[in-house]
Amino acid sequence: MSFSPHGVRPKHGVYSLGLLCFGLGVVHLLTEGEGLGTLLESVIICSMSGLVLVTGYQLPARPITNRGQWRTVGVGAGVTVSFALLAFSIWLIWTLEGDQTELSFLLSFASSLGAAVGVRGGLYAIESEERLDEARDLTNLLTINQRVLRHNLRNELSVSLGYLKNIEAADRSGATTEDVRMIEKHLRRLLTTTDRTREIVSIWEHDQTAEFDLAAVVEEQIERARAEHPGVEIRTRFEADCRVKCHSALPKAIREALENAIEHTPENTPITARVRRNEDGMAVLEISDRGRGIPKFDVEAIEGQRETPLNHTQGLGLWIIYWTVKMSGGTLDLLEGSPQGTTVRITLPEAR
Repeated sequence: MSFSPHGVRPKHGVYSLGLLCFGLGVVHLLTEGEGLGTLLESVIICSMSGLVLVTGYQLPARPITNRGQWRTVGVGAGVTVSFALLAFSIWLIWTLEGDQTELSFLLSFASSLGAAVGVRGGLYAIESEERLDEARDLTNLLTINQRVLRHNLRNELSVSLGYLKNIEAADRSGATTEDVRMIEKHLRRLLTTTDRTREIVSIWEHDQTAEFDLAAVVEEQIERARAEHPGVEIRTRFEADCRVKCHSALPKAIREALENAIEHTPENTPITARVRRNEDGMAVLEISDRGRGIPKFDVEAIEGQRETPLNHTQGLGLWIIYWTVKMSGGTLDLLEGSPQGTTVRITLPEAR
């Protein structure tokens, strides 16, 4: 997710730090008089500034998110200021003790050193942090898929084998049509599970982003839901015009949220879809129903970000929503209604 206005990118922030430190080196050379010592001091300052500029040039090609790149800029700026303040404090102490140390070189050197250490070190640290988060996400994803598939494979195949035995035991006059139908039903259910599991993996593997008009996407998915479920009443409240830059699977996730509400809502009970902007400037989509609510073990599985042997999200729809929102830099909350029902709250950063 990009937070930069008017096409400003993280590398431009790093370039600014590097040019600032390079300028300090040039000013030091021009103002501190001639001499080999001054020249060497300026070369040291400009060399470290060059490392910052090279890091800015390499930044877009590094395996790090745009958010991580901006964090790198922030770390670099913070360390630069910290080193400069430290240098000034040291100079002040030395001055009070009667040692007239040269402030220009001390301040310029500390600033350029801070920029180089902050930008380069911050880049490596944030890269490592993101790779660790990615490994954790992959572990959770593989665990979810493995346990859900194992659970569903066992159940669906056990049921299918039971009906196959019925067919085998039936004589020619026995009615096996129902048994065949049930076998087909359970095998199709198993096929659906594997397809949806593959969708979750695809969301995690392919992080393409796109810009959406949130209200328009919600309205489109509501029309599709109404066409497939004519008896369902879905009310809308669009309180803000929100444009979001999210994972390209956002329409699918919204559809899953609507299907979840429809599944858990009795007939003649309305569903509400609300789009608003919260106090932090984030886009919020809330899909609320007044039904029996999402099963507790499904909520616990999502909130715990893992599947346990006793916690299996049957439809996997919540996991599609969760991973889409996570890959979009947003948050997913499952809120209990009063006296009953559930609100699926999706919070997303707006496009800049």
